Amino acid sequence: MQLSENITDYYFDHAADLPPDKQFHFATRLAAWSGDQRAFALLRSLRSTVAPESYSQTAIKAMLAELLKQPPAAAINAHTLRAPYFEAYPQLRGLDFALFRVRHLLAVYGIDGRESLLELVSYDELQNLKHALLADPQAMRILSTYAVNFIYLVDDILFNQGRPVDPAQFLVASDGYDLADRQHIQLFIYLYTHCLIGATNFYTRPLPSAFATIYKTMVAALEKTIDRHFPDINLDNKLEYLVCCRIAGHASPLFERIYSECRKSIS
Repeated sequence: MQLSENITDYYFDHAADLPPDKQFHFATRLAAWSGDQRAFALLRSLRSTVAPESYSQTAIKAMLAELLKQPPAAAINAHTLRAPYFEAYPQLRGLDFALFRVRHLLAVYGIDGRESLLELVSYDELQNLKHALLADPQAMRILSTYAVNFIYLVDDILFNQGRPVDPAQFLVASDGYDLADRQHIQLFIYLYTHCLIGATNFYTRPLPSAFATIYKTMVAALEKTIDRHFPDINLDNKLEYLVCCRIAGHASPLFERIYSECRKSIS
């Protein structure tokens, strides 16, 4: 695994060259995945960029209100395809950013901003959006990560803790993809991988045993799709699939093929 170690070292050596949000994304995921002490040190240095200086509920509420009102600009995969669904569910992007911020404050820094969020958006409103998305399989298919992350954050990670999300509700959405279309392949892979990642609260806990069979079914479906359409799938999707194999305890027969592509993709 020298290649991955070299890449990890390179990113830590050049972390300051990344914008703070990318540094935070890198550090949170790696701290949870491997427990690398450099990641924890980076998270300590980034605290002021994620949490208000006062850490008061008033300051947290103001920060969340801004995220809801004006979500940060971000590159969106398959943006043209997704645009009509963002218009149909205009609150989703802002809520995703706000929910993730509350999650990170709680999981990384021990600051509980859930009540501040609920002063801005009621729990009933969150549930209504969840039910609307689940009743709209086409929106679920195309929004993919945005919808899945929202549901796991609302129904498990931040609220209703101890009652895992039932992943069976995402199987209906997965049936309508056109796997002759590269964008649909990408969104299908993201749909399932983010189910597994959400179920682990972003690598901080094991998959819930009650739904292990469904998650393994998802991994098997991903494997079949990636094997069949290998040249049409980007490396990001392939690596996220391998992450989910590790999460599910599955030894992927595609590992060497994907790792070979990694070795050829160093720049």
